[in-house]
Amino acid sequence: MLPLDLSQISVSYPGLLSPVLDIPSLSIVAGSRVVVTGASGSGKSTLVNILTGLEHCAAGGSIRWGGTDIAAMSERSRDRWRGAHIGLVMQDFHLFPGLSAVDNILLPARLSRAMQPGDPDRALMLLYAVGLCRAGQKVETMSRGEMQRVAIARALLRKPGVLIADEPTASLDSDSGDAVARLLIDLSVSNESTLIVVSHDPRLTDRLDRRITLSAGRIASDREHREMAA
Repeated sequence: MLPLDLSQISVSYPGLLSPVLDIPSLSIVAGSRVVVTGASGSGKSTLVNILTGLEHCAAGGSIRWGGTDIAAMSERSRDRWRGAHIGLVMQDFHLFPGLSAVDNILLPARLSRAMQPGDPDRALMLLYAVGLCRAGQKVETMSRGEMQRVAIARALLRKPGVLIADEPTASLDSDSGDAVARLLIDLSVSNESTLIVVSHDPRLTDRLDRRITLSAGRIASDREHREMAA
């Protein structure tokens, strides 16, 4: 598990009068289950990109995961760090047609030359953990719910300290969305990963410990679940 400490994060784009993201400080305790909500254009996707090192913040900002400030890294170093420490689950899965479920899980480790001897066995174990038993099935023959399960297994292959999911249930039907919501929470606990989810889906938001709401790139509210229930 990894804790997060953000400081003086600002992201601006040419032609815009105000920053798309402006967060003076934010801390997340290791092992937390956090949901980020907000209207379209509130800065949620930009925050995900900042947290994962996909986007660089302005000079003076820091993004500390544990003792590592990824804002101080080069792009190549951030890419390596992300592959080793962050599991990403996206709305659109980003799976490769023509490859089997297990090959999709292993592909990022193979491409980054980070495969470990135990990874094939772990990939099979993760497939079973997400409720899939046909490791050789091509992903294009799967339902959307099954594809998202493969994506979750892929995100957990390298035992990341952080699991970040961006609208993971948005394109799923009710039953599949509910199953994926349960899997994300249960597997983040069993794999000892801090969980950060961007979502408006109550099947997820109502089960997480903390809700951070963004508005116009700023934190509009930050509440623990027990406060929301009061």
